[in-house]
Amino acid sequence: MDVRQITVITRNPSGSDDRGSCEDGWYTVDDGVLTMTDKDGAPLRNPNTGQKITHHLANGESDKAVAKRLRLKIYRDERPDEMAGFNRRIDYPKWGCA
Repeated sequence: MDVRQITVITRNPSGSDDRGSCEDGWYTVDDGVLTMTDKDGAPLRNPNTGQKITHHLANGESDKAVAKRLRLKIYRDERPDEMAGFNRRIDYPKWGCA
């Protein structure tokens, strides 16, 4: 099975010295079914239900776009405290007088 890789942006840069952050993800497509996997091709499972994380692709649907959306959901589900309250520091631009 061909394991494909995608990268999703999880945080945009907030300044010239900040690179932001991103996460890699992997997936396979077999007979129109996209399955999220680890880098070795083992299917990822929903921690609550134990079911594989899959999506049936519709005609013309981009497998890469779907995989990125699912990877971002997995990322957010792994960090419920961070995502729910937006508990990250906000860096405001420095304003100066001329």
